[in-house]
Amino acid sequence: MFSCVRVRRQLGAYLDGGLSQNRQTAMERHLATCRSCRAALESLRRLERALQAVEVPFAGSDLTSRIMAKARKRQNISTEPSVICLHHGLGSMSRIWTFRIAAAAVLAFGLTVGSYMGWSAGRSMAPAAHVDPLNAYNLDYLGDAPDGSLARSYLALASNPEGY
Repeated sequence: MFSCVRVRRQLGAYLDGGLSQNRQTAMERHLATCRSCRAALESLRRLERALQAVEVPFAGSDLTSRIMAKARKRQNISTEPSVICLHHGLGSMSRIWTFRIAAAAVLAFGLTVGSYMGWSAGRSMAPAAHVDPLNAYNLDYLGDAPDGSLARSYLALASNPEGY
């Protein structure tokens, strides 16, 4: 059984007789039971009759040469610069500087937004209560360090609630 979507995709081939015998039979079975697909088929038949009634003007034997001449003319026009520059290199240099300025503006904007987000996040955080660094940061291996050692200094800095 064909679905309506599949039938509608193949209506043109059905009208042209381009389907295999099995598909042709399956299409006819579906069209016999589906009013919507029959309406779509009839619409295509009306379109086909309307297109056959249109009179196509004679193109002439020189059509190809006229098309090619117009294409060459357009190609020559499009290769000429559309903007007159005082200095030939100025056009490409101004594009480079425009890109650089735009990139700098995007960078400045990103840094500003990032700084604001960091500042606002820092302000919204509650001050941390005093935390034992040995337990909080799994530094229990530093607990046996002698006084005056680098490890003891690190623990003293980590235990300071002010961070300095």
